[in-house]
Amino acid sequence: MIRKPKKPFIRDVFLAELTKDAKRTRPDGYPIIEEWMVAEKPPKELFQWDRRYDVTEPEKSGMSFYCNDSGFIPILNNPQGYTDKLRVYECIVGIDPSPYDNMPLVVQKSQIYNNLAITYYYGKQGLKIIPNVRLGNNETIGSLSAYPKGTLIAIGTHGFTKKLENRQIFKNQVSIAVEEIRPSGIIVYGPVSEYIFQAAISKEIPIYQYDSYTMKQNAKDKAERKNKQEGKNHERV
Repeated sequence: MIRKPKKPFIRDVFLAELTKDAKRTRPDGYPIIEEWMVAEKPPKELFQWDRRYDVTEPEKSGMSFYCNDSGFIPILNNPQGYTDKLRVYECIVGIDPSPYDNMPLVVQKSQIYNNLAITYYYGKQGLKIIPNVRLGNNETIGSLSAYPKGTLIAIGTHGFTKKLENRQIFKNQVSIAVEEIRPSGIIVYGPVSEYIFQAAISKEIPIYQYDSYTMKQNAKDKAERKNKQEGKNHERV
């Protein structure tokens, strides 16, 4: 005889448990990140999730998700299951689902919601987090009210700022984020352009830059090519 459970099983398809008891923005209902959840200082090193096996000192390292969205889909589908795996790091940067400005607005907002909901959840579980600022088009700017004022924030620049037409958009979004959040510092994963971060620089907001994995590989390849060329030149002498 099969016993029926006293309480019916309800599958949390919408991951509502992630933002239980969270205060919310209006009118969109983004969960508001609490100030106490945010790391007070930047990590010594910062890695991206798909290169996590490169980490040798997790207790001194931050983990980010500035990689292809496919790399962190398992976390999107099951954030609770990765809590202990992420707890080993000094801090984690908020997850980075891409809200491209050519997506329907409802999809952009859904991507941003996932970022904030998972970040809120991990912060509530006691992991030190650094909120990742990621916007779509101008109609998503209201999501910035979900970020605590005067704390560290993170921004990923690798890839998006390569195209000239994207730089003005990115610069405007950084300026708006700086005015709205007034961060104590900005973690930047990727190149830092004075043009893009002019608003932060003018307000003397500290910027903590970390080379992306691609930048590290390009520098390594360049050094190897230089060494080979110097070796050939030495042979000719």
